[in-house]
Amino acid sequence: MKRGSTNLKVLLCTVFRRFEGDVNDSLGSVTRGIPRFSMPRDFNPGLRFIKQNVPEVEILEYPRWHEYVAKLKEGWDIVGFSFYQAEIDEIERMADEARRQGVGETWAGNYGALDGRVPQIVDRVVIGPGENVFAELFGRGIREDDVEVPPIIGYVRTVPGNIRHFAYGVLYTQRGCPYKCTFCQTPAFDQKRYHYSFESVDRVLRYYKQAGVNYIFAGDEFFGGRPEAADRITRLLGRYKFRWYCQTRAATALRYLDDWYERGMRFVHIGLESMNQDALDAVDKRQTVEEVYAFARRTAEKRGLVRLAACMIGFPNMTAEDTFRDALVLRRAALDIYTVSVLTPFPQTPLWFEIGAKYGISGRPYRHFDGQHLVWRHPSIDAVQMESLLKAVVGMLNRPVATYYRSLSRLFRGRCRGGEVSLRNDFWRRFFRVDAGRP
Repeated sequence: MKRGSTNLKVLLCTVFRRFEGDVNDSLGSVTRGIPRFSMPRDFNPGLRFIKQNVPEVEILEYPRWHEYVAKLKEGWDIVGFSFYQAEIDEIERMADEARRQGVGETWAGNYGALDGRVPQIVDRVVIGPGENVFAELFGRGIREDDVEVPPIIGYVRTVPGNIRHFAYGVLYTQRGCPYKCTFCQTPAFDQKRYHYSFESVDRVLRYYKQAGVNYIFAGDEFFGGRPEAADRITRLLGRYKFRWYCQTRAATALRYLDDWYERGMRFVHIGLESMNQDALDAVDKRQTVEEVYAFARRTAEKRGLVRLAACMIGFPNMTAEDTFRDALVLRRAALDIYTVSVLTPFPQTPLWFEIGAKYGISGRPYRHFDGQHLVWRHPSIDAVQMESLLKAVVGMLNRPVATYYRSLSRLFRGRCRGGEVSLRNDFWRRFFRVDAGRP
C-alpha cells in the first residue's frame, strides 16, 4: 500500500446498527416512560472532524450490516473503525468481514481503542486525534492550529414516531480536559489539550445561523477551562443570538453564570456524580457538595435555564441503602434533568487499575460496558441488584411528566417572559417546526 498517493481508498466507519434506532440516545435514556423526547447520536463527531479536514476519506455512520457489507465491495486499502468499549464484539465482526473481502488494512480509533484486546483485532490502533494521521496518508500534514471544526446538525425527536422537532448545531471548541477524574478516559486518549481556532468556530456558527438553527450544543468535555477562550466564544454565541448548551463543572458554572446566561446559555450540564463527599473524593472529582448546592440555588434564579446533572451509582463505599439515600438528596437539589450511570472502570483509567486490583473486573460481555451495567465485583451489590437499583434511581429522579414539565416550562416561560417568543406567532415555529434547521 503506497502512502502519499491520491489514489489511496480509505473508509472510516462506526459500529453497525443491529436494528433501527440502535444508537446512543442521550436524552431519551433519562426517563423510562413513553412518550418521551429523544436525542439520538446518529452521527460520529470524530469521523466528521476527519472528513472535514481530510476530504479524501469516506465515512459511513451507523450503517445496518447489509449496508456495511455492500460498501466493502467497493474495494478499500484501509477500513478504520471509531467505537467505544461496549462495541468491541461488533467491531471484531466488522474487521473480520473487511479482511474476508480483501481490505488491505484495518485500523481502530476512539475510546474503544484503549482496550488491550483491540491490537489483536486490527492492524493499527490510533490513540488521540486522527486528522493529521490520515492527512499524512495523502502526503500532507495538519497542524493543531489548522484543524477545521465541522458543521453537524442533529435533531430532538419524539418516541414513538421518531418525529423531528427542533434542530441543534453541534460545536466543539477544544480537545481534552485539565481534570483527572479516575473514571474518565479523556486524559488517556486526549493526552494533549488544545483549542480549535476562533476563525473555524466562527465559520461553523455562521453556517448554523444561515441554516436557521437556533440552538447550539457545545460538545466539549469541559467547557470554560480556559477563561479567555471561553469569554471570546460565549461573546460570539451571544452576538449571533444563539441559545446554547454546555457541559462544565459546578464551580465554573457559578463563576461565569451571569455572563454566560446573558450571552444565551439556556442549558447547563454538570458532572454532579454524587452528593456523598467520600464518593466524590474517591474518584478525584475535586468538587464539593456545597458547590453543588450553590449551583442549584443560583441557577434556579435564572429564568429559562434548564439544569442537567450527570450522576453515578455503584460507588464501592456505598450500599444499596446508601445509594437510595443519596438519590433522595439529589432529588432535593431540584435540578431539572438527571442522567444516571453505573460506576464503570474503563481501560487505561486509574479506576480500571484500582478496581481490577482491589475487587476484580467481572469479565462480563463488552456490551455491558455502557454505563448501565455492573462489570466489576462490588463489595455489597451484585449485577442483578445493580440493574434494579439503576431503574429505581432513574424513576426516582426523572419521573417523565414532572421532568418534562419542569424543564420545558422553565425554558418556555423564560423565553416568553423575556419577550423572545410570542406564543401565538412564534411558539410552533421556534420549538416544534419539523423542518427547522435543515441546511
